[in-house]
Amino acid sequence: MSYPEVRNYVQRLVGEHGGPAPIAGSPTWCALSDDNPAKLLAVLHCGTRWVLEEAMASIDERRLAEKAAAVEVSQAADWARVGSEIRRRDEWLRTHPWAKREVSA
Repeated sequence: MSYPEVRNYVQRLVGEHGGPAPIAGSPTWCALSDDNPAKLLAVLHCGTRWVLEEAMASIDERRLAEKAAAVEVSQAADWARVGSEIRRRDEWLRTHPWAKREVSA
């Protein structure tokens, strides 16, 4: 779903702001005659808003899936063991400075 495409299409149809329009389905909207441009504009606003909400929901779903994957990855490692290995390596390198690799430019 591409909200910007829908928004741009509606703006091309009705102009940048389109003018005032009541909320679609509200008593004010129902009281408008069917040939009143504000009635159609309200429906266009409503549809555009729906597309925006769907796009935002899709982004939120992806964000939650990525978060769940990150949590799963972080819980898969034995971090106490990883930390212990890093400490042992660092201690070994401190006591054996000759073993440090250096990159020359």
